[in-house]
This record gives sequence, structure tokens and C-alpha cells, in this order.
Amino acid sequence: MAGKIEKVRNPDKLGLGRLLLWKSSDISAAWVNVITLNFLSLYCSDTLGINIGVVSTLLLASKIVDGFTDVFAGWLVDNTHTKWGKGRPYELGIVGMTICSILIFAGNPAWSSVVKCAWIFCMYTFTFSIFATLRQAAGNPYTIRHFSNNKTLLTKVSSYGGIVTMAGSMILNIVFPILQARIATSASGWTAAVALVMIPATLIGLLRFIFCKEDPSVDATSKQDPIKLKEIFMLFRRNKYVWFYAVIMLCYNIITNLAVGSYYFKWIVGDVSMMGILSAGGMLLLPIMLVFPFIMKKIGSMGKMITYLCGISIVGFLIAFFSGSNMMGVMLGYVIGQIGTLPIAYYGVLFIMNICTYNEMQGMPRMDGSSAILANFCSKAGGAMGAWITGILLMLAGYVSAEGVSSQPASALMMIRIDFAIVPIVLLTIIAVCCLAFSRLEPQVAEFEAKKKAAENTAAQ
Repeated sequence: MAGKIEKVRNPDKLGLGRLLLWKSSDISAAWVNVITLNFLSLYCSDTLGINIGVVSTLLLASKIVDGFTDVFAGWLVDNTHTKWGKGRPYELGIVGMTICSILIFAGNPAWSSVVKCAWIFCMYTFTFSIFATLRQAAGNPYTIRHFSNNKTLLTKVSSYGGIVTMAGSMILNIVFPILQARIATSASGWTAAVALVMIPATLIGLLRFIFCKEDPSVDATSKQDPIKLKEIFMLFRRNKYVWFYAVIMLCYNIITNLAVGSYYFKWIVGDVSMMGILSAGGMLLLPIMLVFPFIMKKIGSMGKMITYLCGISIVGFLIAFFSGSNMMGVMLGYVIGQIGTLPIAYYGVLFIMNICTYNEMQGMPRMDGSSAILANFCSKAGGAMGAWITGILLMLAGYVSAEGVSSQPASALMMIRIDFAIVPIVLLTIIAVCCLAFSRLEPQVAEFEAKKKAAENTAAQ
């Protein structure tokens, strides 16, 4: 029709519906992490009667398997070219994660110690070393291709999508402690409580795979030569920023998976269900996620922004430590303590994009999947190490692992407080140092990408 004005689609616009569909799978994965990593240790020690030190060692030992599966998964994703895309097929790993999460909590106290330990080890390994590994290795390539390699759009997805994932996690953090206190009073009760969460998580998690396709134009002009294993090991040798990011993710995941919260509220505060109130307090952080893109633009560096925020978090954890059983002080300190970790949780794709560009600067393939191998391994190792550190510290402090125990020695109570606040302070300091080092890469990447774009424009003309 003459005179009709057609609307031009803004490529930088992120619709709410698209964002929710994309983050649906991350919400399901977050629920797996909340339950499996925060409550598994308590379930094993206080319901199955497994020594807490043995439990934490089992979870850490499963990370040995990750050392092999992460390399294989990164190589596999980089060499995947299907009609569904590069990363999308592996999104189905979310189904394996949710099902295995139910099975982890389906142990029987009547089993022998060997059988119980073998069951926990196998189900935990399937959940994180196989299904989560495949999904995680494909995550960055899938994200980059679904959002057409648009860095502005990816920044919005990281920030605003982080709000969606965090809100979903907080809902479960509020609901599950109450559910656990009322239903999980026996081994079968634990299974029922976890299943009530994981069944809907499975359905929610499938939405991304069904509705979010990859953009084939991202790979249309690039070479699709197979990635060789020797190129992956060359990446480890020549790209130091891979190691900085890996250490950041290791420390971050240790902090978030210390699994000490349930012990803190059971023995220090005196009520596990109060964990829900702490999680509700975390809702105060959601508006902060909205301003991260503006803060990062003002500072001019993602690495420097995270470094400054880590300093704020350290102050928060100091407040939490000295608050003891004072719920208001614990909540205030804990909420402030989470500020520095928020961008780490949701800006991973931006870290990886910078690392991939540095690969190009060094004359190597970009390796979207393989560049995340070390970080993915350290993420899962950090999750296991968090529980392991808690288990070892409490065991050394004399924690009594048995059903029906009404009190713990003073040494164990103090160690719970140290694990809850002082250990994160040490790890946040390491994160700050690594982020400051990573910030030196960002201007180099910006300059390289500008020159590359100028060269492409010149060639097109």
C-alpha cells in the first residue's frame, strides 16, 4: 500500500517474551543447583547417616570425571554442525539433570555404607559431569548464535536475564526450606520434596530448546574446519585469560556452593526454615542488576566493575560474621555480600567472547565451545569443593553427623560461622585480583574488533 510505513525491527531490542523463554532452562538448572548443592550434604549426613567428611570427599572425587568430560564436551560442541545448530542439541541435557537430581535423593538409609556412597557418587556424577557438562559446554555457542552475535543484545541478556534467573532461584530458596522442613522428615520425604520441584523444572527447562533457534548466519561466513585436540591444549598454553576466568569461576562457585547455609540456620539461628527469609532479602538485589550495564559503561571495564563490587561484598560478609544469630544483621550482611558475585554469575558469555577474540588475536580459531572448558570444569569443581571445604572444616571442628543430635560442640558452631562468612571473604579477594588482571584485555579486544570491522567494511566496498 502506497504511503505505508514499515517498522524496522531494532536488532538491539530484547523482548520480554523472548527473554523469559531463553532463561527458562537456566531457571531449571538453578533449581537443580539450589537443591542438590545446598541440601545434599545435609541429606547425606543427617538422613542417610554418612560421615560429612566422606560425603564432601565423594562429591569432590566426582570432579575427576569432569577433567575428562569437559575436554571432550568442548571438543564435541566445537565440531557439531546439525540442522538444529551447534549448541542447541545439547540443551536437552537439562532433562537428565532434573531426573538425576530426584534419584540422588532417592537413597535408602537401610543400604550399606558402600552402596549409599556409590549411589550418591554415581547420581551426582551423571548430573554434573555428564548432563550439566554437555549443556554448559554448548551454552556460550548457543547463546551467541541465538542472539546473532550481537554484543549489545548479549549484555542486556546477561543483565536482565540474570534478574529472571535470580528471581527464579530466590523463589525456590524461599519455598524449598519450608517444604523440606515439613515434608523431608524421612528419606522418602526427601524424595517426594525434590520430585515436587524437579518435575515442573523439567517442563520449564524444555521451553528454550523448543522455541529458541540458532541464527545460521553467524557461521555463514566463517570457516568450519574441525577443531583438533592439540588446538585446545594450545589454547591452554597461549591464552592466559582462560586461566584468569577459570580461577574467577572456581572461587565464585566455591562461595555459592559452600552448602553451609542449612547448617548455619539449623545450629546458629536455630530454624532452617528461616533460610527462606534470607533468600527473600536477596530480592533487594534485583534492581541493582538493572544498573550493571550503565555502571559498566561508566567505568569502561567489566573486570574493574566486578573488582570494585567485590570490595563491597567483603564488607557485607564481615557484617554477617559479627552478627552471629542476629537475623537482621545476618540478612543485611548476606545481601550486601552477594553484590560482588552477581555479575560473575550472569556475564560469563561476555568473558568468553573476549577470550575467543584473544584467540583470534593470537592466530588461533575462536573456539566458542572449547574456550569455556577450563571455566566449566572449575565451575563444577568449585561446586564440589564448596561442599568439601564445609565438610572437612566441620569434621575437623568436631561436628557430630547423626540423626537426632540436639546440639553441637562450640568448636563446630564457630567453624560454621567462619565457613559462612570468612571463607567467602578470602575467595572474593582472589576474584578481585583476577578480574583486575582480566580488565587489561578489554581495551585490546575493543581495538582489535574495531580494526576487524573496518577491514570487513572496506572489503565489502
